[in-house]
Amino acid sequence: MAEERITSVNLGSQHVAGAVFSKSPQGGLILKQYHRSDLLGDPVAEGQQAGQLKMALSEVAGSLKLKGAEPKITISGQPVFVRFVKLPPLDLDQVDQIVEFEAQQQVPFPINEVVWNYQLMGDQEELDVEVLLAAIKSDELDEIDQCVKDSGLKSAGFGVAPMALFNAFRFNYPDLEGSTLIIDIGARTTNLIFIEGSKMFLRSIKIGGIDITKAIAKEFSVDFQDAEQRKISDGFVALGGPYADHEDPVIAGVSKVIRQSLTRLHSEVMRTTNFYRSQQGGNAPELALLSGATVGLPFIREFFAEKLNVPIDYFNALRNVTLGGALDAAAISTQAHTLGELVGAALEEVSEPPVILELAPESVRKAREFQRRKPALMMALVVVAALLASLGLWYSKAAELATAKSSSLDSKEASLAEHSKAIKTLKENLAEIESKKDPFVDAVTFRAYWTLIFDDLSKRMDTDLMWVTVLEPLAQGQSVTEDLASDAESAAAAGVTLAAQAQNSAGGEQKEFMIDAISLKGLYRDNDRGADIVVDYLANLRESTFFDLENRDTGELLKKADPVAQYSGQWEMVLPLKARIQFTK
Repeated sequence: MAEERITSVNLGSQHVAGAVFSKSPQGGLILKQYHRSDLLGDPVAEGQQAGQLKMALSEVAGSLKLKGAEPKITISGQPVFVRFVKLPPLDLDQVDQIVEFEAQQQVPFPINEVVWNYQLMGDQEELDVEVLLAAIKSDELDEIDQCVKDSGLKSAGFGVAPMALFNAFRFNYPDLEGSTLIIDIGARTTNLIFIEGSKMFLRSIKIGGIDITKAIAKEFSVDFQDAEQRKISDGFVALGGPYADHEDPVIAGVSKVIRQSLTRLHSEVMRTTNFYRSQQGGNAPELALLSGATVGLPFIREFFAEKLNVPIDYFNALRNVTLGGALDAAAISTQAHTLGELVGAALEEVSEPPVILELAPESVRKAREFQRRKPALMMALVVVAALLASLGLWYSKAAELATAKSSSLDSKEASLAEHSKAIKTLKENLAEIESKKDPFVDAVTFRAYWTLIFDDLSKRMDTDLMWVTVLEPLAQGQSVTEDLASDAESAAAAGVTLAAQAQNSAGGEQKEFMIDAISLKGLYRDNDRGADIVVDYLANLRESTFFDLENRDTGELLKKADPVAQYSGQWEMVLPLKARIQFTK
């Protein structure tokens, strides 16, 4: 029997790593394969992030033979909003409603624009219930999901890296008691994870390995790639105090820049520790574990030991993980502090870890909903098939009866032919009468149509800061009202009303227009958002059923939105109609 493969992938902000595990006889993990692919770290190349992610994912998937697999995937905590919320005592059946309300209050984005989830933390029998809430913008998660699919992998929702790291800690350090702090230094952020029994507290700090590289680039006036190379090849944390500097002044300078950056990080660690103790009721850490690729810098352990004055060690994600025979144990052990997310994600396949918090994109939610409804759909298909079979049998019998009936009806056809001719003549006369009433029906219909359009334009202008001054119907881009206005002016000059002029010309040549759009011109008052309120009005009009605005750029529709001069600014837009209206002058 083939050994079951347990696969996990970690999508870091500057790298992609993948691992293949199997389940040990004791219910643990055996690491079989591991591969890592780094992304370009230059912030100037931010626009290339999606392309680089696809390439790195494809490389990892190819190396580990994951094409078509559905691995457990974790994403960096950088784009994820995480918040711990304490709820008052409540029944468990009320949790969903209360947490949804809290999510709307806590998440700094509209709730319909994010994917969010939660998990109850700690002992649920305590007086106050603590909830771990996580959210990410839907478009960012969809972009990551598309990269995963483009690389040949199947997507089944995403875990969050700090939570996976917490699960890996609980798996590898079950013997630790008291308060422990994990300092996970990533490329863009540092995650501080306080763990005390079943309790967890997380804070993300926007200081990471890239900030160290930027500081080196600024100090030595070199580009990002050169600074990154210097950090990797020559970088270490200056020890300070009585220790002598490196004999090479460049290397000594690099080490001092690294120490300065880490000193900023240390200040944030102390600030967060004080907050954890005062606001969360936690205890000061008795041990700190270093995690992430950046902690590979020489002397970083000594730096934090000096600053924090607590025992410091490297986080060992492989402490309770067995290494497969094909792996280089010595080489993989040097990277054990970077494998926490991979181990934590894989644990979901062998046990139930403390935190299972998944963020599922829209495509995954729809697929799961389909799978949930699949049995019912299959049953419905069977019922429809049986119904069609019954109908087929019924129609077969009906056809036999119809054939017999047809024979009897043929004899009556001749006698009814004369009546058929008379009916046909009456139908023709009725059609002629119907055609004559159409203009009157159209007149009533289009009168109501314009009333509905005006009402719709008014309702969608949800602010009193702007108004319409001119509304003109257009035919092929030309104003119809210009012809009417010229007629009115000539009639006024001759002393004839426009109604009388229309009566005089009733027997003359008629001019027809096909109104296909309307032009709106107006003003808006000075306000904090400026001309953006005109863009908002156009966005509201896109939901109207009267206008053909789908797949049309704002620049095509919004002809003018001048800045405010003195008290108001001018605006103009052209709105194509879905239904063209015929107008006769």
